[in-house]
Amino acid sequence: MGDDRMRPKAVCLCSGGLDSTVAAAKALDEGFEISIIHILYGQKAEGREERAVQEIAKALGASEVRFARTDLFYNHAPLTTAGSPIPTGDEVDIRGPKPTPSTWVYCRNLVFGSMAAAYAEEIGAEGIYVGFNAEEGESYPDNRPKFVDRFNLLLEKSVASFSRPPKIEAPLLHLYKPGIVRMGAELGAPMALTWSCYREGTVHCGECESCQHRRRGFMEAGVDDPTVYR
Repeated sequence: MGDDRMRPKAVCLCSGGLDSTVAAAKALDEGFEISIIHILYGQKAEGREERAVQEIAKALGASEVRFARTDLFYNHAPLTTAGSPIPTGDEVDIRGPKPTPSTWVYCRNLVFGSMAAAYAEEIGAEGIYVGFNAEEGESYPDNRPKFVDRFNLLLEKSVASFSRPPKIEAPLLHLYKPGIVRMGAELGAPMALTWSCYREGTVHCGECESCQHRRRGFMEAGVDDPTVYR
């Protein structure tokens, strides 16, 4: 791709999961030199996600991987509250629009996007690649096109007047999980290294909302699923 000094830079907000990894692979495919940021916020799968991000960053050839921590979300939702169980099995409805589930962490993408934007400003990155997608947008308001548009308008007012603000890029915004899996396969994204499960462990539980979406995505995309489910 030529001299890295001449390539535009992008920050990839990576959870260690499927969506953000495919988005990062897309940034790389579009010619960006990528740096990865992962936020530790007390999530139950924190350790496993951190390990996945390190492996993904290496596989994608990221220039840097940075880990940042916030305690804003402790005791905030089942994902971060020790005594609150994560919905599984029949408690989860993964088909069609539905009310925002209990697994939503309020304002998470607003906070994470701001942290990624600060990092992008620091290194002079043009883009902030995120894994927002149509499937999660049906339930989570901070995954929708309007959120991305408003956030980018806010970024225009958040930097010095002589600086061009970084811009949120959401290449999966109108895709559902099967389309994301197909894009990942086409890009050669390291999907086998990703961790989608809401729980810590050595294998995916196969029962939480995220695992169910992942399993169905590979199946409906007609792509071999590299995931080991419990």
